[in-house]
Amino acid sequence: MKRLNYHIVCILIFIASCTGTKSIDRGRYTGNLKEQNYPFFESISHGDANSNSYTIPFDLKFIGIKPHPYDSTGKQDFSWLRSPNNLLITFNTIKSIGLEKFVSFEQYNRNTNDWCCNTQWENKSLNEVIKGFIQSDTLSSNGGYYSKFWGRRRKEGNMNVTYHILKEIHKFYNGEQIKITTSPIDTTLKGLLNYDLQLANSSSNSYKNIAIKYFNYLKSVHLEYSAYKLISHNTNLKLPKEYTDSLLTTLDYDTISFEAWKRMDDNYNGWMTAGDYPDPNRYYGP
Repeated sequence: MKRLNYHIVCILIFIASCTGTKSIDRGRYTGNLKEQNYPFFESISHGDANSNSYTIPFDLKFIGIKPHPYDSTGKQDFSWLRSPNNLLITFNTIKSIGLEKFVSFEQYNRNTNDWCCNTQWENKSLNEVIKGFIQSDTLSSNGGYYSKFWGRRRKEGNMNVTYHILKEIHKFYNGEQIKITTSPIDTTLKGLLNYDLQLANSSSNSYKNIAIKYFNYLKSVHLEYSAYKLISHNTNLKLPKEYTDSLLTTLDYDTISFEAWKRMDDNYNGWMTAGDYPDPNRYYGP
């Protein structure tokens, strides 16, 4: 399915050095803007709202099925979101914002040919696809797609919560009341998704103000590097250089060893990863 593996079906289904802003003696130390590494970064990050059919303004950092919990190179395979508790936290967090804000009722019920690799879903709506999961036999071992899907969920230990989430989604989009759970949720993830959603739906007139508020929120949750990239390398944001510099000087600059810098991998596990706002002028050495 196009960017719609089981995780998206489950939940809907989102630093560089301060060149020019601070004086750095690169001969003595390596510096970097601080970026707290929240556990959910392993599976979820800021995303481009125009990158998929459902306008979900965040990225799930995996597509398809890989060995769990490690891939062929021995790295963890996005196991945070596979945890039943974390899957429920993510869904509750999205639900507390509003499922329809991520996928509208019209989008949910629209027939589409965006699916791939499974002809039984051609010209089906997301409503029909999720109904198919709910109505399938979760304990079957007949070798069909649904059987294999639920087999993987049993192996991962998240079958029950996956089934619960699918039923909640189905009820909500078919007019039934569902409980808006406030616990467990992740308040930081909620804030990040909320601001991503606001940016995705903002007009050209409101984008600047929302981006500045987002910048301040990122700082408040210790995501200084992401705040830097939002302001400095966002092609949708046009700010005077003097104003940009004044914002960047408010960021918290850290001092780290060269060995720590080498292991940091460009803070790739931050909210806004390096690929989102590439910095061609970044200093990449001590």
